[in-house]
Amino acid sequence: IASPVIEDSEELDYETMMEAYDKSFQNLVEGEVVTGTILKVTDSQVVVDVGFKSEGLISRHEFCDESGNPAEVKPGDQVEVLLERTEDRRGHLVLSRRKAQRVKVWDVIEEAYNDQAIITGRVIERIKGGLSVDVGIKAFLPGSQVDLHPTRNLDNWCGEEISVRVIKVSKRRGNIVLSRKSVLEDEHFRLKEDTLKNLEEGK
Repeated sequence: IASPVIEDSEELDYETMMEAYDKSFQNLVEGEVVTGTILKVTDSQVVVDVGFKSEGLISRHEFCDESGNPAEVKPGDQVEVLLERTEDRRGHLVLSRRKAQRVKVWDVIEEAYNDQAIITGRVIERIKGGLSVDVGIKAFLPGSQVDLHPTRNLDNWCGEEISVRVIKVSKRRGNIVLSRKSVLEDEHFRLKEDTLKNLEEGK
């Protein structure tokens, strides 16, 4: 008589466990950035646990630096990833580290635009109409916004670290426009204000 009770208990435990799994899966939102823990690293893939019933796989290439050299990652490391799909053909989560980084960068860019904050970028190359600047993602700095006065030779700016302000942003179009001139104008105005405060007759 005791046997069925044990079976019922085991069945209830199994149902409870499945309910917990289902609830965790319902909280999974495609396109969302989540934090995961690296479980295993192979030559081609990184296995990541994001706290759900299946693990995610990320290409090892997504853990390379700008030069293409593999970054050091090991089991136990925390990593932010973007959930692309809840399940592939093998039942794994489809995750992306690079896309998560892009989402984070866009958040920073949009916040800087809203706050009119100054950010730093590195000039990559001269392009038509201005310069291409790396601010986490590529952005456009028009030639007219490089300096207070017209700049003829924009090639000299390549490789330079510069302070800029985001003057236009469109995430939908992937468009970011910067201004270094705006930052310089603020500095010029502050210097002028300080000079006027310290001016005395006869100086």
